[in-house]
Amino acid sequence: MRGCEAPEYTIATGHGYPTMEPLVRCLAFTEEMQIRKKRVGEIIHEHMNMKKISARWVPKMLTPFDKQRRLQTSKDFLEFVEDNIDEICDRIVTVDETWVRQYNPESKQESMQWTKKEERPPKKFKVQKSASKLMATIFWDSEVVQKRRGKLSRGVLFLQDNASVHTARVSRQALKDTGFSEIDHPPYSPDLVPSDYFLFSNLKKELRGRRFVDDNQMKMAVESHFEGIFFGRFEGVIHQM
Repeated sequence: MRGCEAPEYTIATGHGYPTMEPLVRCLAFTEEMQIRKKRVGEIIHEHMNMKKISARWVPKMLTPFDKQRRLQTSKDFLEFVEDNIDEICDRIVTVDETWVRQYNPESKQESMQWTKKEERPPKKFKVQKSASKLMATIFWDSEVVQKRRGKLSRGVLFLQDNASVHTARVSRQALKDTGFSEIDHPPYSPDLVPSDYFLFSNLKKELRGRRFVDDNQMKMAVESHFEGIFFGRFEGVIHQM
C-alpha cells in the first residue's frame, strides 16, 4: 500500500465512498483498506481523478418552453443580423440602472495593504452601507451621444433586461410611442445588457470607500467617472455582446 501505485481493488473500493460526507468517507475508507488518511486523499485525487466541487447556482430551472424560446430568439436574431453585424451594433441603444450610495465600504480585498513580514495585519471594522442612495439610469450606445439623426432614421434597436420597471405597461407604452424596435430578451436569459459587466462594475469599484456629503456630490462623481471613459471602449463592448 505504501508504493506509488494503488491496487485496482483499492481504487474500485474507493468509488463507493466519494458520495459520503468527507469525514465519514475518509474514516470508512481508511478502516476498510487499512491505510493512512493521507493515502486516501492521494487515491481519490490522483488515481481516481476525482475532486469535490460546489454546484453551480442558477436563478431558475428552465422549462422546455423556456429553452425553446431562447433557441428561437437566438435563431431569429441571427437571421435578422445576417452579414450586417456592424450596422446592427451601431443601431443598438441599451439601458440599465443601479443604486449609487452616499457611502459604500471597500471590500476586504480592495482594502488590502502592504506590510512587512514582522508587522501585524491591520484591523478592519465592519462598516454598513449608507441608507441614502440614488438610482442611476444609463442610456448609451456605441458612440455615446445623446442624439444621432442617422441612428433615428435607420431605426433604433432597444436592448434592456426583464426587470419589472422595464416590463411594466407604462414602460412598454412609452417605448412603443418612441417608435423604437425592442430586441427580444426572454425571461431568465443571461444578461446581455453590457452595463452589468462593464459600466456598473467599474463605477462601483471607483466609488467604494468614498463618502459623499449629499446627492449632488454623488451625481458629480458618477458623471466624472463616465466622462473619463475612452469613447472607443463603448463601441468595443457593444461589439463583444
